[in-house]
Amino acid sequence: MKLQKARNNQYFLTLPIRLVEAKGWDKGKELRIRFNERGNLEIEEVKRL
Repeated sequence: MKLQKARNNQYFLTLPIRLVEAKGWDKGKELRIRFNERGNLEIEEVKRL
């Protein structure tokens, strides 16, 4: 993945389709992005009850 910058000065990542399909995600899926204890980014699906 490559970090990109939009015209409005926001940054974004495009997730590879294989990753999205492997996770069973679809358009509109709410994801949480955080740093773990080692400082690496983690992406996880937000589970709603």
